[in-house]
Amino acid sequence: MENEHSSLVKEHFEAKYHDYDALIKKLIPNYEKMHQSVIDLVNTTSEKPVLLDLGIGTGKTALHLLNKYPQAVIDGFDISPKMIEQGKTRLRDNLSHVHFIEQDIKDLELKEKHYDAGVAVLSVHHLTGEQKKELFKKIFNHLKSGGIFVLGDIVKFDSEKETIAKEEEWRAFLIKNLGTKEGQYWFDNYKEEDLPSSVNEQLQWLRDAGFSDSRSTWEYMNYAVFFAKK
Repeated sequence: MENEHSSLVKEHFEAKYHDYDALIKKLIPNYEKMHQSVIDLVNTTSEKPVLLDLGIGTGKTALHLLNKYPQAVIDGFDISPKMIEQGKTRLRDNLSHVHFIEQDIKDLELKEKHYDAGVAVLSVHHLTGEQKKELFKKIFNHLKSGGIFVLGDIVKFDSEKETIAKEEEWRAFLIKNLGTKEGQYWFDNYKEEDLPSSVNEQLQWLRDAGFSDSRSTWEYMNYAVFFAKK
């Protein structure tokens, strides 16, 4: 079942990879603000930080991180080889700084490397609650002391009533941007394959993983940004 779900996620990315950067702005309310919030939260005193990008995709987040830390080295994981191709094109002037790894993050293998910071933008919602817990533990174990993890993603809420209300607000946003047919397609796609967890659940799982400081720093509609420090 888990492998079937991963295949479904990969299939949808493969189908839409060519226009992902334009599409994502129509799918995610206040996407640029959410993304900039993630970049702003990545702070390290290292001049040559070692960074982790979970769901590197087309390389947008990695490029922003390299603009902020030109000497950084980034390990970027993604399930889709076609998305990685796009990432390599965008980062063609920085390929010596980026290692692309084709791997499902639910099976993440970090080996002995330790990172100054890690980010995950719109990738963790493809995991079940148990898989998120395990991922947060792996990230914590592979961060240096004082290392940080920043997560930007779609969320649900502790109340089913609030979750449904926020989802309907988002569905209206999709239809306004994309029209009824395509907007409903993306909403149905979300209901079929995405596995969001609530803000409070994820904050607790980050604490359980060992993070001493974990908090939600930005929320809009049914999206949020999380900050956690080791």
